[in-house]
Amino acid sequence: MSSFTKTFRNLALLLGAVVASFATAAQAQTSTCGVTGSATAAPAVYDPFNPSGLATTTITLNLTRVNNSGGGDTRIVNFFLRANPGTGAAADGTSLVPTAVAGSAAITGIGLNIFYNYNAPPPIYAPSSAVPSGSNRFLKINFTGNNAASNTAQVTFQVSLPANLDLQAVQSLAFDAFFACNIQGGQSNGLEQTGSFSNAVVFPVTVLSALRTYYAGTALDFGEIGNITTGSLGTTAQKTNLSNHVFVQSSGAYSVTLSSQNAFKLKKPGAATAQDEIKYSLHFLGFDRDNTSTPLPNATALSRSCVRATLSTAGNMLPIQATLQEGGSGKNPSPTYADILTVTVTPLIYSDPGSFACATL
Repeated sequence: MSSFTKTFRNLALLLGAVVASFATAAQAQTSTCGVTGSATAAPAVYDPFNPSGLATTTITLNLTRVNNSGGGDTRIVNFFLRANPGTGAAADGTSLVPTAVAGSAAITGIGLNIFYNYNAPPPIYAPSSAVPSGSNRFLKINFTGNNAASNTAQVTFQVSLPANLDLQAVQSLAFDAFFACNIQGGQSNGLEQTGSFSNAVVFPVTVLSALRTYYAGTALDFGEIGNITTGSLGTTAQKTNLSNHVFVQSSGAYSVTLSSQNAFKLKKPGAATAQDEIKYSLHFLGFDRDNTSTPLPNATALSRSCVRATLSTAGNMLPIQATLQEGGSGKNPSPTYADILTVTVTPLIYSDPGSFACATL
């Protein structure tokens, strides 16, 4: 079998998510200090296979402090961000840097990347008197007054993602916040608290459902078969190397189809009779296909919907192996008996999780 072709297509579904959100300490029932807020940004698109990663994106975070019924108000909030457990270490290497602030608040930590890798030690951010630095990165927001004009602040962030993050195809990226805060005034004056909350910052970053694929191995070659009779194949199967495979890395689920140009027959150039062709079968993705199952040339012989392969170096290895059904003895001689297999690997839409762990088939 002298040739193998593959088709690669890339699918990106961009739905106009334009609002990011900053979850609130007030949403956590045990919190009596903190901030609420929302963030806005132009939608960004991240292709995990782009060697440049995600170019820097600007996000504006509009913050309002929590004021308590007991007369006190939030005075200082220290916080940093991590990926949530669903994303985990896949987002390691993200950069989230506050660059400017507007409003009646003093900010410390401008220019520091306040994103921490998933398993990295946290900064010393509590009590609220802790000070950020290059080796202790977090953002400190000091709401400087106790009037209504001091309740809000706008913080501008720059966000960037490195190349090859093993992120799942999604339409937004969410990070969890870990915070320390204090209250000034009222019956809770001087109270210090720490806490965390999920999906603290949700960025409108679409991670493409994309993939990378290639064929690894040699041509599916049976070698010299001129002296092999069809009858002998019942006792000695003639197979191609099982190490031959299609390799896939993907951020989302994907589909695979396969077709045979000659309907699973090796043919000599100008083949005109049955003596010019040799039948074989193919095992791929848990299917066994041959001329009986797929008698029409170029017809789709098999199709699978596969779960996400990940972007890890292991990816998905999809073994492909052919087995002779006829020997070459008695066939018209030719140095070239061949067929062409076409494998099409296509990313699926975000909402489709795939059906099979194809690497195990």
